[in-house]
Amino acid sequence: MKHFELIEKKGCKEVAFVYLLKSKKDENALIECVESLDPPLPPEEKWVITLSSQKGCKVGCLFCDASYYFKGNLSVDELCDELNLILEGHKNDGYLRSKKIKLHLARMGEPSLNNAVLDFLEKVGVDFKEDINFVPSIATIAPIGREKWFSRLKEIKDNYFSNGKFQLQFSLNTTNEGQRDHFMPVKKISFSEISAFADFWFKRDDRLITLNFALSNESEFDSNKIIKQFSKEKFLIKITPLNPGLRERRFTSLLDYTGSIPPKLKREIDLLKSYGFKVIISIGSRKEIEIGSNCGQIAFNFSQKKKNLLENAV
Repeated sequence: MKHFELIEKKGCKEVAFVYLLKSKKDENALIECVESLDPPLPPEEKWVITLSSQKGCKVGCLFCDASYYFKGNLSVDELCDELNLILEGHKNDGYLRSKKIKLHLARMGEPSLNNAVLDFLEKVGVDFKEDINFVPSIATIAPIGREKWFSRLKEIKDNYFSNGKFQLQFSLNTTNEGQRDHFMPVKKISFSEISAFADFWFKRDDRLITLNFALSNESEFDSNKIIKQFSKEKFLIKITPLNPGLRERRFTSLLDYTGSIPPKLKREIDLLKSYGFKVIISIGSRKEIEIGSNCGQIAFNFSQKKKNLLENAV
């Protein structure tokens, strides 16, 4: 790698490996990237690569460990360093020939705040068109003022990843817009604007746009608001546990990793389904939690250990 040094690789091949990278220019600039499987699917069917888009994150979501610091955007070359690190580890197995390799920009950072993400995705579309079946995925909180960014993202999707080979996710986490602002304290486009955006974005044979709700016990989840504001023909609903945080446990997850669904949430899900919405309940493996594969956890742990060593040395 030209720009990073590998500090730690943690995990297991059955679930996920997390890579902690340190910038060669700034030893305090840490990022994470991840490769993971989607059990029970074997790697020949689906493989997931998750990359950071920023060195830390400046959004400051209250439930995320990735925002403990911010050192700026990653360049195209730095994004390629992340990707190549993971790809190079699989030159001699079947992973690179997987039927679906999800290339997820959702680790540390808000991808829509980094223009280099667009250049990187275009480069992936050109360089790997004949060799690797990448399905890029962008997870965003939809910050305000990024209309040109999303417009170019649509062009890249249409030119290089059409026919369902691109996934766009809006991370909402609540159906209450005031609560959404509290959880994710930057200016964002409204639910009605996200709904209208789908008319611009969506083409026949595109994947449905994902509305993701990582629900805490404190989160409002009102299916009627979704039904009134979003189209079942353009959006699907994804519900996940709220990943445990290390820095400060302000929230508790509504879903646990046993797969059980609280009765009130089940009623809301049943209502959505009765109106024709596709609803996905996505619950990961306990092993992922044990690995510490949630956004920012490995980097935060490393920083804290380094800080404690320095303090103890004084």
